[in-house]
Amino acid sequence: MEQIEYKARILPDGHLPLPEGIPAKAGDEVHVTITLPETPDAEAKALKQWEHLRGHWMGAIETGLSDGALRHDDYIYGSE
Repeated sequence: MEQIEYKARILPDGHLPLPEGIPAKAGDEVHVTITLPETPDAEAKALKQWEHLRGHWMGAIETGLSDGALRHDDYIYGSE
């Protein structure tokens, strides 16, 4: 079966119109994939998830070390 990709607006009665010239008629079975447009809500949700991550997980491991940037190899691999 040939795939046809097109944009459509949902009609007031909830139906999707088919593009002109499509070789299908009422009652034919077709496979439909719907991709919803991104909304500003998706960006707000991502920001909320980031804030949760930052507030609950960043800094979760408190080592008490103040020179980790200078001596990170010593702390990871051990010093001689």
